[in-house]
Amino acid sequence: MQRKSKRKIAFFVVLLVLLSAFVGYKIWNKPHRNVRDAIPVKVNAAVLYKTLSEKNSSDKSDFNNKVLLVSGTVKEVLQNHQKQQVILLKTNIEDGAVNCTMEENFENVKAGDSVSIKGICIGYNAGDFDLPGDVFLIRCYHGG
Repeated sequence: MQRKSKRKIAFFVVLLVLLSAFVGYKIWNKPHRNVRDAIPVKVNAAVLYKTLSEKNSSDKSDFNNKVLLVSGTVKEVLQNHQKQQVILLKTNIEDGAVNCTMEENFENVKAGDSVSIKGICIGYNAGDFDLPGDVFLIRCYHGG
């Protein structure tokens, strides 16, 4: 009887390991969301910033990890360390911005232009001491 129960335990352990490996493989190889074809939530850059920067806002879940179409005025155009174009959109807070990391360069865009950018919102990152933070969008494309 003892030998049979050891075999059952060993069988279930092996089964559990195989099942865990299969689930891990599926999660690891899960395809990315198609941002370009996704139906976005439309929002203005100032409204998005205000909502996500407020500590007690219950509307954060309306934007975090969602595909957004953010409209606003370009504050600055930069390039990050991976040579990706980064567009900062103005907000109602002087040093705060909506930071959009582009998948493709947005041609002929400059400070002061009105634009719409589609991307995945990954949330608000608070700044240091007296400096405000930024709202971040990744995998961004020109919204049209």
